[in-house]
Amino acid sequence: MRALIVGLGSIGRRHARNWADLGYGPLAVCHQRSPDPASRASSAAHASPHEGLDFAEYDDLDLALERERPDVVLVTNPTSLHVETACLALRAGAHVLVEKPLGHMLSGVGELLETARAGRRQLMVGYNLRFHPGLMRLKALVDQDAIGRVLSARAEVGEFLPDWHPWEDYRDSYAGRSDLGGGAVLTFSHELDAVCWLLGAPRRISAMAAHTSSLEIGTEDVAEITLEFESGALGSIHMDYVSRVPTRRLELTGEGGVLRWDYWRNTIEHYAAGTRQWRVDEGAPAFERNHMYVSELAHFVACAQDEAARPLVDGSQGAAVLAIALAALRSSAEGRMIDFVDADPTTRGWLNSLKFPA
Repeated sequence: MRALIVGLGSIGRRHARNWADLGYGPLAVCHQRSPDPASRASSAAHASPHEGLDFAEYDDLDLALERERPDVVLVTNPTSLHVETACLALRAGAHVLVEKPLGHMLSGVGELLETARAGRRQLMVGYNLRFHPGLMRLKALVDQDAIGRVLSARAEVGEFLPDWHPWEDYRDSYAGRSDLGGGAVLTFSHELDAVCWLLGAPRRISAMAAHTSSLEIGTEDVAEITLEFESGALGSIHMDYVSRVPTRRLELTGEGGVLRWDYWRNTIEHYAAGTRQWRVDEGAPAFERNHMYVSELAHFVACAQDEAARPLVDGSQGAAVLAIALAALRSSAEGRMIDFVDADPTTRGWLNSLKFPA
């Protein structure tokens, strides 16, 4: 298979290394950087794009698509460019893996999904947490009724933004720039996807999001989101760019017990109401963070080769999570709860895709 990676930031380089290590075939890269000259200079100084890899390089996407005729395209450029780039790739006949979130607004998303459907191409969204063995075990336990009917969910994620990529100036990062589709809510929409993967579509959402710290960014750096699910369960999600201790965990309370997943410790704790005891699952001792990216890429390739029926996170589900994230931001801006019953039919269709997660 022939692959084209569009954008070569941190996640683009990770996908490039994994593609080469898995031996899938020829690889090409199209560089798409921020229009900010200072940002270009900063990223160019530290990108080390080749890293021992052999690939063709382009600065023009149309030319790259024409010459390379890739079977698959991995979209890893800034969020604000995702939809446009993915559409071009699909029209060129490629299957597409687009990094999360699917975009920074809903405009163009419907056309993107229709383009994939009409061309019979696979469109997958890179919510890689679904490939983390801990979250996969958590979902399996929920599906097995390990704690009975789930009544509430609490997810927390936080990490100090300047620590993400110490080699670059965080002020140039897409994560802190609204023009590139950054902000804690969109960047950490992993948590929204994870909670919806476990509990299905939300019925209502409310949120407060703000820039509370001294970080020199143009987006929110702390957010609190509350959700009411179709099942009646309630959920809350905390997201921030300010926590000096990296945090990512999820707790579910059910009628028959409690499940706690900790990303960094790679553990699941299970409290059973019947025994009034905690049981700790130590996770996979040999697990490394890159394993879930390798699993994600392998799954995408299997979908492109018709070896899997559909992506674990398809375009409709990615669109649903984007709609939920944007509703959270709208709730914060307008100071009110957003009811998805009032959503347009297209958005309702996307949300319905979350009721029956793969």
